[in-house]
Amino acid sequence: MKAILFRFAAVLISLVVVALLGEVAMITFAPRLGVAVSEKNRFCRFDHDLGWAPLENITWGEKGDLVHQNQFGLRAPDDMQLKRTSGRKRVLLLGDSYVWGLGASQEELFTAPGVHGTNDELINCGVSGYGTDQEYLFYLLKGQKFDVDQVVLAFTLYNDVTNNLNSEQYSYLKPYFTLNGGQLVLHNDHVRYSRVDSFFRNAKRECRVWNLAGHGLDGLIHTFLRKPKHLEPDVVVSEADREGIELTLAILNKLKEAVEARQAEFYVVFIPYKPRVENHLPGNHPFAPLIAAGLTQMGVSYREPYPEFLKSAIAGVDPFNVGDNHFNAAGHALFAKFVTDTDLARASIDYYTHQ
Repeated sequence: MKAILFRFAAVLISLVVVALLGEVAMITFAPRLGVAVSEKNRFCRFDHDLGWAPLENITWGEKGDLVHQNQFGLRAPDDMQLKRTSGRKRVLLLGDSYVWGLGASQEELFTAPGVHGTNDELINCGVSGYGTDQEYLFYLLKGQKFDVDQVVLAFTLYNDVTNNLNSEQYSYLKPYFTLNGGQLVLHNDHVRYSRVDSFFRNAKRECRVWNLAGHGLDGLIHTFLRKPKHLEPDVVVSEADREGIELTLAILNKLKEAVEARQAEFYVVFIPYKPRVENHLPGNHPFAPLIAAGLTQMGVSYREPYPEFLKSAIAGVDPFNVGDNHFNAAGHALFAKFVTDTDLARASIDYYTHQ
């Protein structure tokens, strides 16, 4: 037994030494190799009230691949102020990775002045991975400090409802709400800092050898478990989905009340569902008309960009990244037309009530 333990320890020490030497070699000769740029690991920190919150004053990458978060933790200019400094219209955007801009450089974001092309100031409060519940809490804690004319929530149809039902997403603990007699009840006592989780997240963020080994293992798993490609199946709205939609609408109603208490206008913009756009299908995700009906009932306007994204795809201009569901530069430019005052935006207002 002693011999076995000795050999095991010797192998373990050898692996650690090799890993350290490999780490030093990559830092010296290939500093970008193996560096993880997972948006939640690199650009966020633990937060008891939100689950995770954006880091302030962080810059990563180079021109054409740049991510910068200012003193408020937002992908926005450093001279941004809480109070308005000019007569410009100010619009605060809430959302997840679509608003934050996963896969897009700083100058490609739809909130960048060079993209939306108006005199409006668009304040990007997107945080990757957030559901409507965290977006609402983020607005209460941080967003309502900004003096704005409008608050816009970009709603991701294919995962926001699910996010709102869960106490954990992407291996992160998060606050969540339940409905009790029609009233929202917040649950966040389970959101606790863990040294073990912190160690693994720091390893993912800083250790190149760890990341390369992980990518290699993921590649092997995908190779052996690869499934044949097939068309995206139609989404069937289940009873659990309907309960999630009811909860989501209750959160949106509370957000509306909080925004209006600040004398600002509130509306929602739907994120087009990439699989249906790619397959040239005529309608957005099936949750869209259900959420839209609830918004109309509570007196909230919404905008539906899906038909224009479909036209773009049919015309041969793909608005999405190749490797994921997020907007590329063309998608950001098109989406910008629905969060500013354009003919396309006005034509899309309360889209489903006119169908």
